[in-house]
Amino acid sequence: MRSSDVLVGMPPPRNRPDRPLPPELGPATSHGYNCRCVARHFGLDPAPYAELPACSLSERQYRKLLVEAVKLQDKAKRLAVTRDVAGAHRTYGKMREIAQRLDRTDLDLAAVSDLATVCYSAGDLRNARQCAEAVLQAFKVSTTAVVHYGQYAEIRMIEGSREVAERVLISLHTEEGDVAKARELIAGQRRRAALRKQEGPDQYPPELLDVYGADELELRIFDVRVQIAAGDMAGARAAIEEILTALDALAGIDEIRGQVAALQAMARAERARVRQAGGEDAEARADLLRLSAQHEGRPLAARASIELAADRAFGGDFPGAVATIVAARDELVEAGLNGDVAEASHALGTVLLMAGDVAQARDQFEHAGKIWTANADVPGLRRLDVALARCAMAEGDWATARDHVTRARESARMSGDWSDRLHTDFVAATIGFAHGEDLRSVLDLLLPLALAAAEYRFEFTSPQARTAWARDVAGPATEMLMALLGRLQEPRLAAELIERTCAVGAYTGVEGRSLDLTGSLPTLEVGPVAEGLPLAALGSVTSSLPLRLAPPPALRWSPSSPLELDPWLRLAAERYQLPSTVAETVETWPSAKPGRETFLLRYADAGHTFLTWRTTEDLDTVHTHPIEFALVGTARHFLDAASPTPREGESAADAVRRSLSEDAFGSFAGEQRLARILALNLLPADLVGRLRRAAADGSRPLLRIQPSPSLAGVPWGLLALPDRRADHVLELDEIGGCFDSDERVLDVADVSLLAPAAIPRRPPAADGPPVYLLDPRIPGQSAFGELGSVLGKQEPASPLIRYLDERLADGPVLPAAARGLDLVRRTDTDRRLLAELLAGPCSRLVFVGHVSRVRDEYGAQTALHLSCSADLPGTAAPIGTHRPFTAADLALSEMDSMPARVALIGCASASDFGLAEPFGVLLAAVAAGAGLVAATVWALPTSAAVPGSDPMSELVIAVDTALAGEDPVTELCAWQRSRLARWRDRPEPAASPVFWAPLTCLDATDDGKTWVR
Repeated sequence: MRSSDVLVGMPPPRNRPDRPLPPELGPATSHGYNCRCVARHFGLDPAPYAELPACSLSERQYRKLLVEAVKLQDKAKRLAVTRDVAGAHRTYGKMREIAQRLDRTDLDLAAVSDLATVCYSAGDLRNARQCAEAVLQAFKVSTTAVVHYGQYAEIRMIEGSREVAERVLISLHTEEGDVAKARELIAGQRRRAALRKQEGPDQYPPELLDVYGADELELRIFDVRVQIAAGDMAGARAAIEEILTALDALAGIDEIRGQVAALQAMARAERARVRQAGGEDAEARADLLRLSAQHEGRPLAARASIELAADRAFGGDFPGAVATIVAARDELVEAGLNGDVAEASHALGTVLLMAGDVAQARDQFEHAGKIWTANADVPGLRRLDVALARCAMAEGDWATARDHVTRARESARMSGDWSDRLHTDFVAATIGFAHGEDLRSVLDLLLPLALAAAEYRFEFTSPQARTAWARDVAGPATEMLMALLGRLQEPRLAAELIERTCAVGAYTGVEGRSLDLTGSLPTLEVGPVAEGLPLAALGSVTSSLPLRLAPPPALRWSPSSPLELDPWLRLAAERYQLPSTVAETVETWPSAKPGRETFLLRYADAGHTFLTWRTTEDLDTVHTHPIEFALVGTARHFLDAASPTPREGESAADAVRRSLSEDAFGSFAGEQRLARILALNLLPADLVGRLRRAAADGSRPLLRIQPSPSLAGVPWGLLALPDRRADHVLELDEIGGCFDSDERVLDVADVSLLAPAAIPRRPPAADGPPVYLLDPRIPGQSAFGELGSVLGKQEPASPLIRYLDERLADGPVLPAAARGLDLVRRTDTDRRLLAELLAGPCSRLVFVGHVSRVRDEYGAQTALHLSCSADLPGTAAPIGTHRPFTAADLALSEMDSMPARVALIGCASASDFGLAEPFGVLLAAVAAGAGLVAATVWALPTSAAVPGSDPMSELVIAVDTALAGEDPVTELCAWQRSRLARWRDRPEPAASPVFWAPLTCLDATDDGKTWVR
């Protein structure tokens, strides 16, 4: 396009030029005023002015051509909507010919700006950029003419073209990772829109005043794309939902119905991207299916089909995925959408590579590359290099793989896109690690990127997004890094990485406390609830709450030694633009009592499971052990078979019967075999030897353990201590050969759980009476149903009631009661009463009842079942007339102070550690001030499992007695040792470890971490 295009045929200028012609207008005919007709109009010397064809047109000829140009523009727009790219190009070309005959810059700019949009949608990025930049350049020349001739109102005739061209450039800058430039252009568009509205309809036509706000919603969609490019998935997710709601409100307005429909399709496509990135695969699939159905036969449906086909490939249906992508690509070829054709070929290559057909995969990638090269699509070419590097890796062509990935890394570095840089660096590290190159160089690349990938997980608000990021990005990087550190024999770095992985903090990011436990229901989106399934009822709301998981703060390794990871973290922050970290430094070790050696064990899952252990007497000597995935799998297989926690589709009664069978906890031989299998697979020889030496002088060491999700259900005190290790894989009947006796961990040590170092902790409540919430009655639930009584019928002469009567004789308890029986099966023990009781002084809280662990990966969805009716506020969907009290309720409410000691006696109440995000009711209590929490690692059978005995009451009495004592951990471990002795002496069902072995204490009293984030 020429910069000398003109506007003629408009009203002649009213003011005679009284200034010299600006240099940029000398060779131009811009704005229609720098021509011989203007000179003649003012009686000037026409010699310096060019004679233009438009000057000789009659008014009738002029108007006829103008009408024809407008009709061509309408036709071209319709062709563009139907994705007839070639037809749109031809029609806009004819429109430009007429614009040049008329010397109308406004018409020419309109055609070229529309062409920029058509080229961009077709993937022709080079021409899209050229058209958009040409519009902006011509706009500058035309504006100069406007100023020179004083015809400021005429700017409105070309303003719209500038806006269209800039939106193309916004998209291009966003895709290239230049979010600063994209944001600058968006801000400029908003600023000019505000000025136009201020001027009003006297100066601008309605289409430039955005009467209904649709243009602003389009800008907000661009904002979302920029947020995605900048890594702010949480903000993008929230914004896109607001945009869709606003578009729904505009859908009935006839004047903008077509524009709104197009914007809805754009917004839903973006939401599908956000959902895919956030791990919400089912929701993303629903968006894509909707787009495919609503736009059947159009390119949008074809693009959605390609995305859905990728899902089919991940499910193993390679032939179906290939057929779908090929069919969709054919539609896109027919529509002339080369950019989408390239995406289809890349998707097809990815599926073929997954299926192992490297040669055909390379052909498809190279086909996409030809289009990207022709379109000057730099991000696309970067993806091509990564794809070809993976093909070369699959064939063992390491030199070619390195060449490709080197180009991709340099391109990513130049783009400034941290996510692309992270990805290309990971591919380079993968090549180096797989080929066995200089492993130190691989470490220099892999360690910072693994740290950065782990840190970026915490930028997501959605737990699904965090889980997906950990699974797809951070997890693979950490797995490879742990394997590399093993090869390089770097136990200290590996141990520090494990400790950092284990140091995850509490849910945070809530702007103030938003849940009044005594107020009205909050407005929360609640999905459908499965009837009669309490475990399924807790997932629909808390998964979408605005709760961020706090990243680890700065950690300190020991009093004499900082983390060796610290300089690597600084390098990661510099290289990948990490968000700023919390300034506070937290110690990773607790204090220990003089003369008592404390062992610190932390397990982390990273492909295999890794254990790091050290002692408080020698913090700087570290021991790191990989535990093969198969060994952990074997341990879990036997533990799951013996645990009374119900399996999928299994009733609680059937689970208890299975657990009390001869092969599990129903016989001493079955239980001992389990204890030995767990120990051989999970306790390394150096740890066992050091434990025995520490206990040799009669002083009992303390074993403090932070388990990984795969090991959360292990009853650590029950594990047997091997005397020797086999030199071959053992059969079941050979296991006994590794043991000379039946010595268990409990025999030589006390055991407690170790809280994540980064859990922020408030000071506990002031000392006062104990609080008892014992077997609350749950609204709408029968005493014999799934959420029925856990203590069974209690009588005045029952052991637990006699014990409670003794407590009442010693002093007041809460809630106020005249006798022990009045503390059991109350109907008023709901969240309001709990908040009221914990607002005042209290020494301990003892809860005995139902705890639900939702079968997903989000700690916020674990819940206590109090006597809460469905009309009370909370974040869980009701179960009939009852609403569970979740960890999210505690995090969002004003109930921010727990007593120093807490007991949560319920099914798998210590299951927080089994979740990818462990902040459930257990750690929520710690964050609220509890220094010590007694809980259980599996579902507790009720006393109905052993008629004539009451093991549940025995456990409750033991826990409350210990919590009232000087050293609860020591006292509870001593009680468990007495139960173990009874089991050895008389292995009958009532004495089975199934009732007492799951009890554990999370002890944070000596951690010295009372701090609030």
